[in-house]
Amino acid sequence: MHPDVRIARLAQVRASLRAHPTLWLMRLLWLVMPWSVGAAAADALGACSETSARIVSAELWAAWALVLTATLVRRPWALTVVRIAAPAAVAVAVGAVVAAAWDADLAAPRAAAAIAGAAIATAVALLPETGNSMVDGLSYGNERRMLLRTPFLLAIAPVPLVWAAVVAGIAAPAVLWAIEQWIWALVATVSGLTAAVLGYRSLHQLARRWVVFVPNGFVLHDRMATREPFLLRRADIASLGAAPADIDLAADDLVDISGNALGPVLLAALNGQVEVVPRTTGTAQVLSVSRVLFSPTRPGEMLAEAARRRIPR
Repeated sequence: MHPDVRIARLAQVRASLRAHPTLWLMRLLWLVMPWSVGAAAADALGACSETSARIVSAELWAAWALVLTATLVRRPWALTVVRIAAPAAVAVAVGAVVAAAWDADLAAPRAAAAIAGAAIATAVALLPETGNSMVDGLSYGNERRMLLRTPFLLAIAPVPLVWAAVVAGIAAPAVLWAIEQWIWALVATVSGLTAAVLGYRSLHQLARRWVVFVPNGFVLHDRMATREPFLLRRADIASLGAAPADIDLAADDLVDISGNALGPVLLAALNGQVEVVPRTTGTAQVLSVSRVLFSPTRPGEMLAEAARRRIPR
């Protein structure tokens, strides 16, 4: 093995070991999933034909292995996989419990363990600390990445609907293959996987919106709000803190890339100006602003990191 490759792999292993405790908890919860959700699914498959049971079991094991691998990788694509799969596990658990409801072998504790295990894993997967730890796997040197909150209008409807389309696009072919509806299964496989790929790409944009601390300040990287990332240099930052409630959002020297996300909004005030290109449907327009509004998932943690890097507050 080439020395550079060995060094890169060792660095990846060390980064994985430095993961936040919530990510370690997510790994543990997913590792034991076969004994909770998997057990309930096995009971539900007892009434199916042997061929159908084998097909569904193979697909469930493949999904479990993919997500377990994703929790170990610490990359934005892996975060997207985890946050799609964890809520899907809740749906699988509920469906398995309902399907096996008439089976005397499905004890109430086993059903409760399946649903509770999947629900807890979902809650942990959606924690900001889990997301920040996974996307920070891209950082090197003195960098640190922290996610931005999901814009309000996306969070209330589009994101859940796209998630449902992704899960349905993957699950529907599996069900049709399992019940031996071969023609419909083939059609659903082509159309469903196409929808799943497109939906995944859309959801993945949420895992690529972040603040990146660099040695001379921090970069705001949000291609949903701006056409290009932009750097706020530490030497140019006059103050960084919570935005006042009465701030004038229509001011010419202000740009708001918070997306009206729920939760606290931070305001970075500059001594000079920075050029920002908002993402609009018309012609791109370059704005020179001295104040920027944005909304990290953990504003307190971001302010603490900024203080450690001697960024004024």
